[in-house]
Amino acid sequence: MLNNINTTNPETGREIRVGGTIFNRLIQDQYDYINGELVRRNNAPPRRLRSYFFNTITHRRIIEGRRRYFELVNNGWNIENNYYLVLPLVISDPDPNPDAVRRNPVTFEGLISVHGESLAKCNMTLC
Repeated sequence: MLNNINTTNPETGREIRVGGTIFNRLIQDQYDYINGELVRRNNAPPRRLRSYFFNTITHRRIIEGRRRYFELVNNGWNIENNYYLVLPLVISDPDPNPDAVRRNPVTFEGLISVHGESLAKCNMTLC
């Protein structure tokens, strides 16, 4: 067995250990180890492309189908333009009495004054 020999993972560009778990998965699925590097087989199935979504709060990409993606979607986050994960706009009523008549109805100007800066950062507008 080869000890402490590393090679580059062609899918991620990171260093992996020859004989390690990731190396063995790559060898088993679609690569050959020739002259110290991983070479893709001609008869290997095509690579499956990952779908990403952009988290507008953390400014990081979220991989579709992973745990974090499902957490956000299940918590009501919206997907805009088939790419942006946007926190839902929550309008809370400061009046604890639900039967009371609202003194300040929600208006476009009111929403823009409260959320306009964060919407501008996300490059979004309200319709």
